[in-house]
Amino acid sequence: MTRAANVEALMESSLSRDDREAGERKPRPLSLVAWMIAAKICCMFGSAAFASTLVELSRVWHLDATRAGWISSAYLLGYALAVPLLVGLTDRVDARSVYLAGCAIGAVAFAGFALFADGAWSAFLFQAMAGVSLAGAYMPGLRVLTQRLPARTRIRAVPYYTGAFGVGTGLSFLISGWAAARYGWQAAFVGGAIGSIGAAILMTIATWAVPVERDLELAPPGRHPLDFRPVLRNRGVLAYIVAYGGHCWELFAFRAWLPTFLRFAGGHPNGAGAALAVPRWSMLIVLIGVPSSIAGAELARHWPRDRMLRSFEASSIALSVIGAMSGNLSLACAVLAMFAYNVAITADSGALTAATVAAAPAHEQGASLAVYSMVGFGGGAAGPLLVGRALDLGGGFNHPQAWYLGFPAMAAGSALAAIALSVVPPRTPAVARRPAGKAAASEL
Repeated sequence: MTRAANVEALMESSLSRDDREAGERKPRPLSLVAWMIAAKICCMFGSAAFASTLVELSRVWHLDATRAGWISSAYLLGYALAVPLLVGLTDRVDARSVYLAGCAIGAVAFAGFALFADGAWSAFLFQAMAGVSLAGAYMPGLRVLTQRLPARTRIRAVPYYTGAFGVGTGLSFLISGWAAARYGWQAAFVGGAIGSIGAAILMTIATWAVPVERDLELAPPGRHPLDFRPVLRNRGVLAYIVAYGGHCWELFAFRAWLPTFLRFAGGHPNGAGAALAVPRWSMLIVLIGVPSSIAGAELARHWPRDRMLRSFEASSIALSVIGAMSGNLSLACAVLAMFAYNVAITADSGALTAATVAAAPAHEQGASLAVYSMVGFGGGAAGPLLVGRALDLGGGFNHPQAWYLGFPAMAAGSALAAIALSVVPPRTPAVARRPAGKAAASEL
C-alpha cells in the first residue's frame, strides 16, 4: 500500500507539474543561440544589396555620390525611426511577435525594390522599409534570446549574437554581388526577401514552446513604451549609447562604400574583373569583423572596459588614414588596409552592446536597447550620406583626392565614440572593477 500510495502521489505531482508547464520545454542555451544566430544571418541577406549594386545603379539611374549616399542611409534611417517603438515593446510583450512582423516587412521591402524601384525616390522608400524590418528583427532578436536564456548566460551570449550581424552582412556582399553579376541587379534584392522569410522560419523553430524566463521583470504597467526618461537618466548607459552612435556612423559608412572603394583601387570601376573580385573581397573583409567583435568583447571583460574601448577608437582613426592612402597604390594594398581597418572598427561592437545590457535594469533593457539602437543607427544613417557628400566635394568616387576626404568623414564616428567614453562614470554596473581574468557572475 505504501508503495502504491507513493506511486500515486508521484503521478499526481507529475501531472500537476505537467499542467503548470504544458507545452513548455527547457531551453538549451547553446542550441537556442545557434538557431537565433542562423536566423540573424538569413535576416541580413539583403543588407548589402544596394552597396553591391551601387556602381551599376548609379550609372543606370544617373546618381551622384550624394544621392547614392541618401539611398544607403535610408536603410538606417528607417531603422532609427522605427526602433524606439518596436524594441520598446519587447519590455511588454514576447519579442517573437515583433520579430515576425519585422521579417514580414523585410520580405515586402526587398521584393518591392526588385520589382518596382526605378530611381532615387522609390529606392529610398524601399530601403527605408527594409530598415524598419531590421528594427523589428535585430534587437528584438536579442530580446528573444535574453528573455529565454538563464541569467548566467545572457550577457555572455550578446557578442555572439551581434557577431551574426557581420556574418550575415558579409554573406550578403557575396550573395548580392554574385546574383547581380549573374542575373541582374534585381536578383540581389530577391535574395533579401528570401532571407527574411527564412529568418522567420528559423526563429519559430528556435523558440517553439520555449518559455520566457520567470526571473525577468516586466516594465511597470503605467509606463508608456516610448517613455525613455529612465534610460536618459542612466549616465553610464547614455555614454555607451552615444559611443554606439559613433561606432555605427563609421561602420555603416565603411560597409556602404567598401565595394566602390575596392573598384576604385582596382582601377576598373565598371570592369567585369572588378565586378567578380570585389564581392568576394568585400565578404571576407566584413567577415573579419565577427571574430574582431567577439575578441574585443572578451578583452573588455578582462581589462578595464572604457580604456580598451578608447584604444579601439584611436586605432580606427589611425587606420582610416592608411586606408585613404592605400587606394592609390594597388587593389592588394587596399584589401590589406581594409582588413585592418575593419578589425579596428568592429572591435568595440560586442563590448558596447554587452556594456549597455549589463548597465540597464532588467525591466528597462528593452527601452535601453531601443534608445541604443535609435541613436546608433541614426549615426549609421548619417555616416554613408556624409561620406558621399565628402566624395562629391573631392570630385566623385572615381577621383583619388575624394577618398582623402571620404575616409576622415568615416573616422569622425570613432572620434565621437572616444569623446563619449571619456565621460563614463568611473564605476557603473557595466564596468565594475574586477581582477583580470575573473568575469562577473552575470556575464558567465
